[in-house]
Amino acid sequence: MSGETQVAAELVAQAMGAADKDPSQDKDSMGRALISAVLAEFARYRTTNDIANELQYLADNLDEDDPVVTRGC
Repeated sequence: MSGETQVAAELVAQAMGAADKDPSQDKDSMGRALISAVLAEFARYRTTNDIANELQYLADNLDEDDPVVTRGC
């Protein structure tokens, strides 16, 4: 597992845990909020088409155990 994947998994677990503990939140809403925050950050330096391609790639590979994180190789 890459360092980025590990950090992201820990942050997601923390956010989902917070949603579990707060009766005014739920995991689906938290998940959408996390995705929206990442997409907003991506939009600062990536094109909409590039983001759409990334999302399609990730959707096509949801069954993989450990997604490959590339660093512009």
